Amino acid sequence: MERRITFFTLKEFVARQMNKQQYDGFTICHLQKNKMADIKLYEPMRTDSFGMSIILSGRLRMRIGFSEQEIHGNMIFLHSPTTIIEFLNMDDDLDMITFMFSLDFAKKIGIFFHGKTSLDFLLDNYLRVFTLQERVIKRFVMYLEHLQELNLSTKPSKNQAEIIKNTFALINYEVESELMGDIVNRVVLSGRKEKLCLDFITQVVEQFQSHRSVQYYADSLFVSRKYLSRVVKEVTGMSPMQIIEQTLMAEVTAKLRSNFYSISEIMQQLNFSDLPTFSKFFKKNMGQSPILYRKELLN
Repeated sequence: MERRITFFTLKEFVARQMNKQQYDGFTICHLQKNKMADIKLYEPMRTDSFGMSIILSGRLRMRIGFSEQEIHGNMIFLHSPTTIIEFLNMDDDLDMITFMFSLDFAKKIGIFFHGKTSLDFLLDNYLRVFTLQERVIKRFVMYLEHLQELNLSTKPSKNQAEIIKNTFALINYEVESELMGDIVNRVVLSGRKEKLCLDFITQVVEQFQSHRSVQYYADSLFVSRKYLSRVVKEVTGMSPMQIIEQTLMAEVTAKLRSNFYSISEIMQQLNFSDLPTFSKFFKKNMGQSPILYRKELLN
């Protein structure tokens, strides 16, 4: 069966789910199996947004990045534009609340990710599925439903933008304290360094298919390569090249899994100069050739 990678933009999702929103930079919606006709099983997909989904009932089996997971009640999973998601099976009574937002919107209203722990939310360098206590789930759902109500309000209140901003901040702090405290140690960072790192990640997500030089991104951000490398390493624990290659690998492996594109087509789409260069890059990151990787998947 041939499958391509489906790409959902946040605006498309908003138009499909909530066309009466006050803001188009984020959306919150309840998703049940019978409302997910556009989402096909065994079809890799990604979005242009960041977000999280909370399973309220039922079970969902899915592949997130390279890991296959079974997710059920009181569990949450995170995603970013670099995350490849593939739904494998879902119960008929599946119900989940999904929160999606663009990084531009978060920056526009003045919300930044403070510290290494919450910045890791933007990257795919750890497992993104968590089990939470019921009281914590209820708190997250309360925040999300409050945001949904504000976004759908036909008569915005005087301080609505400020309320949305502070609710975003609460969610950010909860993500950091409840989901990531045991994964990485918190570090104190200046807002300027965080902003530079966020801008770098944003540009990589948008341009990784065409540009994979750290110097290109340094020039685009008007800083030296050395300074960019130092700041990104300090903030994320990863080098700029690691982030670029990680983002690229997520796309490569999803295209190989989809079985819709030939290896030659994947190589051309992602601007590799030739097959040996592509194979060398893939083997460096996966320990095997792309041909062998796809053959093992098919078997």
